[in-house]
Amino acid sequence: MHLPGVVLNRRIRARALAVTLSVGAPAAAQIGATTQADPTPATPAATAAPRLTQFVQADYPAEALAQGLEGSVLLELTVDPTGHVSQVTVVQPLGHGFDEAATAAARTFVFEPARRDGVVVASILRYRYRFSAAAARAAQQPQVHALLRVTVRGRGDQPLAGAAVRLTLPDGTTREATSDERGALRVELDSVGSVRIALSADGHEPMEVTETVADREDLGLTYRLSPVRAAATPTPATPGEPSTAEPEDEATVRARRPPREVTRQSLEFREILRMPGTGGDALRAVQNFPGVARAINGLLIVRGSTPQDTQIFADGTSIPLIYHFGGLSSVISTELLDRIDFYPGNYSARYGRAQGGIVDVGLRSPRRQGYRFVANINLIDASLFVEGAITRNLSFAVSFRRSYVDAILGAVLSGIDAVSFTSLPVYWDYQGLLEYRPSPRDRVRLALLGSDDSLSLLLNRPSETAPRFSGSFSTGIGFHAGQVLWDHTFSPTISSRAMVSVSRNSINIGGGEVFGLDLNFWNLTGRYELTAQVNRRVRANLGIDIVGGPAEIRFNGVRMPSEGQMPNLQNLARVSTQSSDSLYRPGAYAELEITPTPRLRLIPSLRADYTRDANRSWAVQPRLSFRWEFARDWFLKGGVGVFNQPPQPQQSSGAVNSFNPATTVGNPFLGTQRSVHYGLGMEHNFSQYLSLSVEGFYKDLDQQIVAQPSIQGVPYFNSGIGRIYGGEILFRHRPSARFFGWLAYTISRSERRDSPESAYRIFQFDQTHILTLIGSYRLGRGWEVGLRFRFVTGNPTTPIIGAVYNGDTGTYTQIPGAPFSSRNAPFHQLDLRVDKTWTFRRGSLNLFLEVLNVYNNANPEGVQYNYNYTQSNTVTGIPFFPNLGVRFEY
Repeated sequence: MHLPGVVLNRRIRARALAVTLSVGAPAAAQIGATTQADPTPATPAATAAPRLTQFVQADYPAEALAQGLEGSVLLELTVDPTGHVSQVTVVQPLGHGFDEAATAAARTFVFEPARRDGVVVASILRYRYRFSAAAARAAQQPQVHALLRVTVRGRGDQPLAGAAVRLTLPDGTTREATSDERGALRVELDSVGSVRIALSADGHEPMEVTETVADREDLGLTYRLSPVRAAATPTPATPGEPSTAEPEDEATVRARRPPREVTRQSLEFREILRMPGTGGDALRAVQNFPGVARAINGLLIVRGSTPQDTQIFADGTSIPLIYHFGGLSSVISTELLDRIDFYPGNYSARYGRAQGGIVDVGLRSPRRQGYRFVANINLIDASLFVEGAITRNLSFAVSFRRSYVDAILGAVLSGIDAVSFTSLPVYWDYQGLLEYRPSPRDRVRLALLGSDDSLSLLLNRPSETAPRFSGSFSTGIGFHAGQVLWDHTFSPTISSRAMVSVSRNSINIGGGEVFGLDLNFWNLTGRYELTAQVNRRVRANLGIDIVGGPAEIRFNGVRMPSEGQMPNLQNLARVSTQSSDSLYRPGAYAELEITPTPRLRLIPSLRADYTRDANRSWAVQPRLSFRWEFARDWFLKGGVGVFNQPPQPQQSSGAVNSFNPATTVGNPFLGTQRSVHYGLGMEHNFSQYLSLSVEGFYKDLDQQIVAQPSIQGVPYFNSGIGRIYGGEILFRHRPSARFFGWLAYTISRSERRDSPESAYRIFQFDQTHILTLIGSYRLGRGWEVGLRFRFVTGNPTTPIIGAVYNGDTGTYTQIPGAPFSSRNAPFHQLDLRVDKTWTFRRGSLNLFLEVLNVYNNANPEGVQYNYNYTQSNTVTGIPFFPNLGVRFEY
C-alpha cells in the first residue's frame, strides 16, 4: 500500500495497523464523556505512533440511549502527515446509529503525526470507540450550581466587545470565553467557591480579581478596564470602545448595563428565593421596591396611579395580570425568569401605552446541557418545572402550577349558611419554551404562556344593603399567549430582536341578576428593534410596536359611579350591550444613547402612537433622561417625558345601550390620557455591596377619563386632571456570602379632580407613607433566617354620613361624605422566613417556614355597614398565617 510521504513494508504496516490509542486523559477532560478506548500494544521505538491531541466527544444516538443500548465500534483511521484524519473505515459495526456517531467524531480528531526515524509520516491505526449508556445518562444530569453574568466595560461605561475572560474554577479547571457586542457573557459553573477571573482587551490594561460564588447564586459582575497609557499614537478605537484617553482606575461593580431609564430596580437570584413574605416568588418581591404601594387584591399600584396604568410585559408580550387571587403567587414560574426589571416612571421609549409604571419580565434560555427538575410544594399551591437539552442547539423548559386553596377553604367555609361555593377559588398557570440556536448569531424561541383564576359562589341570603344582589356570583380572569422571539446579530455593532405573539385575554364577572361582564379580546402583537453602535459615543435603538385584534364585550349591569362616590346598586342607571370591535394601535420609536463625555450619559427619544379606537388619534411623546457620574461612584440622574395611555375597550365602545337606545356604553370620541413625568435623583455605591438611591418625582396628569353616571348621554369624558409627587429612598445591601437586605421608603401624595373647575381631592390609591425593611442572614450549615417589616398609611375611604329610606324598594340609600376624606388605620406587619437547605451531589432540598403577620395585627381593609348605615364594623385583612413548603431540585 502506498501512502503519501512513506512506503510501509508488510512488517511495519502490520505493526502500524495494530495500534489502538489510549485516550483516557483527553476523554476525562471532556465533561460528561461517554466513550472509552481499548488499549493495545504500542509500536516499536523505531516507529513513533501518532498521539491524539484533540479528542471530540461523539453524540450518543438518542434512540439507542432511550433503549439502553451500548457497545463499541472498531474504526480504522488514516492519519495524514499533518495529524488530521483523512479517512475513517468501520471495521466492526454496531448499528443503531453508533457507527455514524463514532465516524463523525473520529473525523475531527487531531493527532501528533506518526514518525519513522524522526520523519513525520502518514499512518493507519485502529481505534475502538466504546459507548456507555450509564455514562451518557450521568453526563445529562444537571451540573450547574451557580451562574455568572459578566459585563466588561471601558471608560465611560462603553461595552468592550471581544474582551477575553479566563476563569479558574475552585477545582483548578479553567474556562475561557469572549464578550459579545454588548460586552457581556454568561458562564454556568458546576462548582462553587473562589473563582479567579482574568480579563483582557485590546487597548486596555489587563485585570485579575477573585470572586466568591455561593451555591445557587446568580451573580452579576461588571468590570471596568483602564485604557492603556499611550505617550504617542493612540490605539484606534473599535466600535463600542473608547479611544485611548486619560486612564481611569479599575472598578468592579456588581451591577448591570447602564439602563435606558432613569430608575430601574432589579433582583438577584438569591434575593428572589429567600426574600421573606414572598414564598420564593420572584414577582411578588416587586411589591417591596420603593414606589410600589401595598397591593390591593393582587393589583400593582405604582406611584399613586391606578393598577390599569401599569403595563406588564413578558419579553415584549403584554399580559393582563401579574398575580393570582389576592397576590398569593405570580402567573409566571420563578424558575423561568432571567430578569425582572421594574420602572416606576420615566421609562424608555420602547414602552408605550402606559402612564404609570412598567414591569418587564425576561424569560431565560433553557439549559443546553443535561436536564434539571424542580418541584415546589407549599400549603397554597404546588408547581413542577423541567428543562433540558434535546440536541446541542435545541433545548426546552416547561412549568405548571395549581393551587389547592379550594380544598382548604372548602373545609373552612362548609359551616357558613349564607354562602355556598359552587366553585371554590382556584388558579393555575403554565409556561413552555422551545429554543433553537441555528448559529452563534441567532436565537429563536417559541414560548407558550397561560393563566386562569376562577371562583363561583351562591348567596343563599342577600345583603341587607343590596337585596337585589342575590343568586350566583362568579369571577374569572385568564390569558393564553403564544410567542415567537428571534434575536439576531448582524455584526459586532448591529443586532436586532423581532417578536410576534398572539394572545387571548378574558375577564368574566357575574353578579346575580343585576350584573354580568364578559370581556374577551385577542391581542396580536408585533415588535422589532434594531440596535446599532453608530460610533464609540452613540448607540441608536429604532423600533416598531404594533398591537391590535378583535374584542367582544357583553355587559349587563349598572353605570359605574364617579370616583369616590359610593355605588347605589338600587338607583344607578342600567346598562346592557353585546357588541364586537377591533383594536389597532401601531407605534414607532427612536432612541439614542449618547456619551459625550466618559461620565455623562444622555438618552433622548421620541415615540409616536396611533390609536384607532381613541378617535383615531396620534400621540407624540418626546422623552429625555440622563445619568452623570459627577464624582467616583456618585451619580446624578433625572428625566422628563410624555406618556400617553389609550382608553379601555369598554370606555371607548360606541355600542348601543339596550336599556336606553339613545345612549352608548362608552364614548367613541374619547382621546388618550396623558401624563408628564419629572424625576431627579442621586445614587452612590459605597462598596460592591452597599448602595443608596434617593429620587424625587412629579407626575402631571391631564385628559384623564372620568365616569359621569348622572349624565344619560355620554358616560365618559377626558376631563380629569391629576398630580402625583413624592420621594423615594432605597438603601440596599446586595447579596454577599452571608447577608442581603434593604430599606425602602416612599413618601407621596396622589390627587385628582374631575374637571378644571373642581377642587383637588385625595385619589383612591394614595398611600402617603410606605416603609419596607428586609433582611436575610445565612447562619451556616444550610440555615438562613429573614424578616420583613412593612408600614403603610391606611387606604383612603369615603365615609357614610347618613341614609335616606326608599319606600319603593324598602331599602336605605347611603349619603356619602366628601370623597376619600377619611382613611383606614395604618397597616403594619412583620413576616418571618426560616430556610434549611441540604445540598447533594446532584441536587438540593430546601425546607422553608414562612409566617405572615407574626404578631397577628388586625390590619383594617375596609368598613362594613348594617342595612340602615347606623352601625359599622372594620373588615380586617390576613391574620397570623404560617406557610410551610419544600423545594426539591435535581
